[in-house]
Amino acid sequence: MAHDHGVTERRDGFQRPPSSPHPHSQDPRPASARPFRIFHLSDVHFGNHFDESVWNYVGELARRERPDLVVCTGDLVDHGGLFMLAAARQEFKAFTDQLSAMNASEGSPRQVQLRCVPGNHDCGPFGNLKFRPFSTNFGAVFGPGAFALPASMPSYLTYRRSSFPVRCFMRLRMTPALYARKWWTAAKRFLAREESGYQLELLRSDDPQEVVLVYLDSNDSMRLATGNVNAREVTKLKALMLNLREAQGARPFVPRIALLHHHPLPIPEASIAEGLTSFEPFLVLRNAGLVLKELNKCDVDLILHGHKHYAAFGRLGYSIDHHTEGEIAVLAAGSGGVTHSESGRNSVNLIDILETGRMSFRSIHFGAGGGAPVHEIARGKKEIHGIEMHKARVHRRAAERQGQWIETIRHAVGVDATGVAVVQQDITQHWFERPLPMQVVPVVCSVSLGRISHNTIELSEGSKSAGYQWVNRPQGPVQRVRAGIHVGRRLTGPALDYGYRYKCFNTYAITRWETIAACERESMQRARVPLGQPRRPRVRLAELEVTSYVVRAPLRQLVFRVQLPGGQYPIKPFVQVMRWSTYPATPLDEHLQFHEHGTEGEWVNDAELTAHEAGHLSQIGEDVWELRVSYPMVGHRYDVRWRVEPFRPQVTLQDTTRIRGRTLAMRATLLSRETMAAYEGPLRAWEIEFRDVLNSIGSGDRVLDDVEIAMFTYDESRHDLVQTLVLAPGKDEVVPDHPLVVPLGEGVIGAAFKRSLPVMYVDPQLSGSQHEAAYLYSEENAGAAMAATRWKYVLAFPLSSYSAGVTPDWGPHTTVGVLTLSSERLDSGLVELVGPMSSLADGFPAIDPWGTGAAGEGLSLDDSSLAPSVDDDAAGESEAPLRRDLGKVLWVCAHLLVDYLPESPESSSSATPRDLPNAP
Repeated sequence: MAHDHGVTERRDGFQRPPSSPHPHSQDPRPASARPFRIFHLSDVHFGNHFDESVWNYVGELARRERPDLVVCTGDLVDHGGLFMLAAARQEFKAFTDQLSAMNASEGSPRQVQLRCVPGNHDCGPFGNLKFRPFSTNFGAVFGPGAFALPASMPSYLTYRRSSFPVRCFMRLRMTPALYARKWWTAAKRFLAREESGYQLELLRSDDPQEVVLVYLDSNDSMRLATGNVNAREVTKLKALMLNLREAQGARPFVPRIALLHHHPLPIPEASIAEGLTSFEPFLVLRNAGLVLKELNKCDVDLILHGHKHYAAFGRLGYSIDHHTEGEIAVLAAGSGGVTHSESGRNSVNLIDILETGRMSFRSIHFGAGGGAPVHEIARGKKEIHGIEMHKARVHRRAAERQGQWIETIRHAVGVDATGVAVVQQDITQHWFERPLPMQVVPVVCSVSLGRISHNTIELSEGSKSAGYQWVNRPQGPVQRVRAGIHVGRRLTGPALDYGYRYKCFNTYAITRWETIAACERESMQRARVPLGQPRRPRVRLAELEVTSYVVRAPLRQLVFRVQLPGGQYPIKPFVQVMRWSTYPATPLDEHLQFHEHGTEGEWVNDAELTAHEAGHLSQIGEDVWELRVSYPMVGHRYDVRWRVEPFRPQVTLQDTTRIRGRTLAMRATLLSRETMAAYEGPLRAWEIEFRDVLNSIGSGDRVLDDVEIAMFTYDESRHDLVQTLVLAPGKDEVVPDHPLVVPLGEGVIGAAFKRSLPVMYVDPQLSGSQHEAAYLYSEENAGAAMAATRWKYVLAFPLSSYSAGVTPDWGPHTTVGVLTLSSERLDSGLVELVGPMSSLADGFPAIDPWGTGAAGEGLSLDDSSLAPSVDDDAAGESEAPLRRDLGKVLWVCAHLLVDYLPESPESSSSATPRDLPNAP
């Protein structure tokens, strides 16, 4: 479609934009939101074939598209004389300076740079001969060590618009001066024992950090217009590329683009209709096979070229090894300065590089010229590589940088209906291509809610058989594990196979209310971090639950299996892929693996990868889902998320509101220290009655006179459970001076609150089980805190705001708090409650995400392996029903605490005792 740009012309040959505001000036995009853009043109041919109207249109395109880098792939001039090349340099300098000035006017510090490689016309007369001094002129003017041009050197358009006598005078005056500067600069560098700087370097250190450019001179041993790349130079490229793996930041992962002039591949438009030098052998490199092989070794993404004045794009597939395929793209530009009437022969390319390293291009074709208005004919946008090929390429570069890669990881997560999960990970063929001094394979895992139970962390059977051992395994429940597996040898030679498993307690939300509360608490924790210190990455989203896998080392295949708890409503999980915000500048630890903890950054959604991987999640069994990802990317997190269904009460809205209001009022009462101190009388009365029931449980030498009773009330403003009541033998005060604060979802107290069911903790040394995931929360560096090893038995009852206990609308949102019974004695009578309390947990289903038959060893609280053995002969079969009812009776008695609190502190002295049920 034709466009009328309404362009006005300047004296220096560039055009001003139309008088209407420029779209970029109206809504300038922030630097982080726009891709890095390369403006690729070729075959400008400043000289006899040059058309100024075509060049003006190219300038207008550049101002409209705002590139960050301008690339010209040869044939800048018709004849490679020093004067013409210098005039071309001045012209391009004006070109890029105007783009930089437009950036500066919008507050961007980006200076637009120019990068060129020589074409056959830049190396000698008429583009068919190459000899000195012409052969060194291009490097002297456009090379990395180019000499400084005289201030009086005109640009090409200034020269072209001058009269014939003036042009002759310019040439006669400037040519000797230019050669004198060229040779004098070379002589000074020679005497200083420096390189002349007139030779093109394969890589330049001053290139933009967003791309790696490879400069290839395709005019070596030029015969007429044919092309050839010096074999000795191109074979050095691999060693230079390997040095990139030591570079800091994103440099190892940015796209690699090779620049040359001649065609590395034949193009369909080649013919002999225009003359001998249009014959295909004069277009394609004579050693194209060698060049492509070396570029493939160096994992070059894209080759940019010109020469034929035809736009073309193609991809060349190749085999890296017996099971890995690669691909290199080839993109040609038409002429940016010569008039052609055929479509595609006047064109430029715009290559966009996203922050993820993905590339796409638009080829803009235009025509006419010869003084007539130049119109845009066509444009189109394509991806340089498909996303699967991009992932494979990133994998190879990550393997180069990190010196290791893994064939397959099988990561399984089984979640039960209580929020407890078992995690199992098996690593197959972990290769180390660069020897590391240590003998330890790192293990990093973390949770955002609850804790990882240290007692449950164990090696797989294969790892145990191989003699592997844990290093720095945590000694208590933690939210983040940073340990290692000692393999007994240096990390070289044969690949390693290893695995491990562990359990997470209270890690997964089981109600929609809990997801919202956890999300709010995460936000409050982040807000409390001082400025300048790294914040903990955001993980949680309201109403959604998530299980994740973070890719820390290059990986060929990820098998991510998730078993979710079944329920009344079907769960439909979905995939979301997150990337670290500094990607591809991924931080590495001492093991050369990605780590995000303690570094600046944030997890951000990668919409493109999310859409790509969404179809790879499939259901393979009842409540079991599997995600298979080929070449998952380092520095990315693969999430399986599901929506937590809201609780649907079985009572009317009016009753639900009444229950919720009573709950909030009870919490406020219990959280007030002054009010609780005033209620000491009724609380002591309830304690006497409750201990009478409790003492009736003890049998023989198992006593309960040492049991400490404590109340933890939920503080909705901070999402913590605060210790508001302590009734302990020998203690006079009721309200603690230094209350223990238990964060949401922590320990057995958090478990009872979230489940709305009693939970019992037994010291693992007493239960004889090392697979118990339950734990006691303790505050670090708090003198009055509950020590993790102090209590041998802890029984936690969630309390509703009604003494009747369980109501149709009961859940965490209507739970006042948690009442705990704790004992330090090894022979405590609370052992009698182990069986009854386990029966109240309703027997949640076992977890076996891999379908191995070893379902959920010790996963749920009803696992009989957690309970000490009971003498069944002494107990008798007749006592079994009574013992099962014992837990329920205590639960009801605990709920009567709320009835013992009068309406106001003034009436506390007249509170009448309630009749508590008798223990069976």
